[in-house]
Amino acid sequence: MKTKIDYFDYDTLLQPTDWRFAAAVVGLCKYFDYFGIVYKVLYDVEEKPDNYIHGFDGIIYKSEDITEKKYLEFAENYFEKYMTHIKLQNILNKDKLIDEDIVNFKRICPDSFYKNFFENKRFDGSNKDYFISAIYEKRFEMITHSYKYNLNLYGNYCNKNRLYTDKNKVCRIIGYDVDKDRKTSNLGFCFSKESFESNDILEFDFIPFAFSNSDMRETYFVNNNFSVKSLTQTNYAFSNQLSSTENKYDKNKLMLVLQNSKDYISYDVEIISKSQDKAYYETFFVRLERLKKLRELSGKSLNFVKKINDDYWFNLEKEVYMRCLNNVLLDDVILRMLKFYFDDNSNKGYIKSRTDLLIDINISWKGNKIMDEINSARICGFKASQELIRLKSSNKINSYKQKIISALCAHDYDRAKEVILSLSAYVGMEFSFFYKFLENAEENKDIAFAFASALTETNSKNSENND
Repeated sequence: MKTKIDYFDYDTLLQPTDWRFAAAVVGLCKYFDYFGIVYKVLYDVEEKPDNYIHGFDGIIYKSEDITEKKYLEFAENYFEKYMTHIKLQNILNKDKLIDEDIVNFKRICPDSFYKNFFENKRFDGSNKDYFISAIYEKRFEMITHSYKYNLNLYGNYCNKNRLYTDKNKVCRIIGYDVDKDRKTSNLGFCFSKESFESNDILEFDFIPFAFSNSDMRETYFVNNNFSVKSLTQTNYAFSNQLSSTENKYDKNKLMLVLQNSKDYISYDVEIISKSQDKAYYETFFVRLERLKKLRELSGKSLNFVKKINDDYWFNLEKEVYMRCLNNVLLDDVILRMLKFYFDDNSNKGYIKSRTDLLIDINISWKGNKIMDEINSARICGFKASQELIRLKSSNKINSYKQKIISALCAHDYDRAKEVILSLSAYVGMEFSFFYKFLENAEENKDIAFAFASALTETNSKNSENND
């Protein structure tokens, strides 16, 4: 919440009452620190302003210290690698230009720059002085253009038409923003336009500086608003770790960082994400209990990716991590992996090993003490497969496996029991694990998962080598 105050020479207090204000606080702190502007942290001052909101830290500052010119200079420095005019300047500053420099200039400079800032004059190397002069004169316009229209900068977070505007009727933040010229009565309670709270402040322009690495398609902000110190330090450490983590997928990178975040995240936190592909923010709450479970997954090999269609790739690591944080069990993921077993003959052993690992993780999350039965199911599945091979009925292995998986997918546990009993009779073996499954099939379905996974067409010699 932003509050006008009369506190010595300071006139503004910004408190992180929700994630938007918290992100604005982090961005503002970076801005003030960059220019060496003095501000105060609420928790650090003995005498508090009269009208502050109890229970929240905040920053106390002079509103006059926030100027458009300083803001653009800060944006230019913070997002330097995305500033087109700086890239062009680096070429123009060379003492001697070569053909490659001219080609690079043309590649870097978009048509909008030629039109808006260079009078549509094209660079050929001989007119170098003109372009140097134009960049010097129109530097701030160029900063604004790059900052507003780069997909990963201001326009990803806020309505680009409201950059450095004040007293807007609606909030500038993407997802909170509406067209003020259209009817807005349906936004308020009981269709009352007056009840709609726009809650927009100039300081929301600092939100892009609070989110993590702008080179990622999906960026994150950790809203641990216990104090200004925890907000700034946590997001600094979080962004640094994201930068140093090598992973193709942003969500996987996020999970890997959370696994290794015990030095600066040791409590429940809210994480806000903003993807360039979505016109809204997403939020999820990371509970410490689930975070501990996530950290237990560290070192477990969950690498498996499979194309389902042109728009969707199944990523096992991502599926497990997200379910872990959202306190969702792995039953559906296990069933999916069991079905994948039939799709790829070359990766059957790899898929089986990942499936077995998922079953072990699922049991630990449930807290079920059935590992003896799980091991028994795996041994019985292996021996039943060997017996079917000995009886020259190896074609029945996949048949029984598919029947069990189909029954489990349909939650038809009676059918699953029938198939397992039928196999037991066919191979003349007693399955000791079956009694526990019979006792409570829904609760102990992992036993059936383990048994189905163990039904393979591998001969005993290859199996020994695999073991």
